Amino acid sequence: MHFVDLNTLLDQPWVLDEDARRRLNAWEEGVIIANATGELVYANPRAMAMHGTIRLGAVPDDYSLLHGLFTLEGRPFPSPDLPLVRAVRHGETVLESRWRIRRPDGSVLAATGSAYPLHDEDGNRVGGILLCVPMDPAGQDKAATS
Repeated sequence: MHFVDLNTLLDQPWVLDEDARRRLNAWEEGVIIANATGELVYANPRAMAMHGTIRLGAVPDDYSLLHGLFTLEGRPFPSPDLPLVRAVRHGETVLESRWRIRRPDGSVLAATGSAYPLHDEDGNRVGGILLCVPMDPAGQDKAATS
């Protein structure tokens, strides 16, 4: 993952400007960003490809249903337990969570990812960011095995 860029992102006041969008669009990882209320405000092309679609404007209670998110065991992933929701609502850093995505075309993709809270210059939580990658059939992060 882009640890240098991510550390810079997390250590500085967060602003989703055109420069940030340009940089995040180039990342190999899927990137999804929610604002302080949890509304999805950004997804890079990799995240869109992984999920098949991402509904910007979706709110936390709808994430799982709208995006076909399931546990690895195949149960619906409770939205309050999703990494991005935990980062936005509780300020948690959630590392290496795993889930399945049932995409609109019916295909299923296993994914792993980490979520982090985002803060403004005063330290107030202003949202959260999720970084995700597909897992191979053996359950390994594909980015780590390539």
